[in-house]
Amino acid sequence: MHAQRPTHHLREDRVRRGAFSVDDYLVKPFAFEELTARIRALGRRPAGRAEPVLAAGAIELDVGRHEVRRAGRVIELAPTEFRLLEFFMRHPAQALSRRRILAAVWGDDAEPDTNVVDLYVHYLRRKLDADAPIQTVRGVGYRFEPADGR
Repeated sequence: MHAQRPTHHLREDRVRRGAFSVDDYLVKPFAFEELTARIRALGRRPAGRAEPVLAAGAIELDVGRHEVRRAGRVIELAPTEFRLLEFFMRHPAQALSRRRILAAVWGDDAEPDTNVVDLYVHYLRRKLDADAPIQTVRGVGYRFEPADGR
């Protein structure tokens, strides 16, 4: 059982998190009812925030429209391929292990000993053309390295 921190420390945490533009958070321990109430409140917020458009080289990924373009041409991607490309684009130039990719794209329930990451990277490379910016990092996994370095 964890000891609860004094209330004044919780207030200090809230103030400190506010300085980092966190617009909502939940302090543990929390009641399930509080979690569901906050989720409902977030759902009622105005839709004034636009989803980002990620760009790297000739590739643009519009998160809100769920659309990918390469040099202006729309590329049809399956939902998992889209999530995989989005994950790569949010982590440019980083050597990403297969395990990390698997957890981020397929979730914690994914089987760690499958070749599903390799298979979907193959699909993405084929759809993005032969010069796709996904490089194999031997013994590690993959790196998204667009031609312009972004």
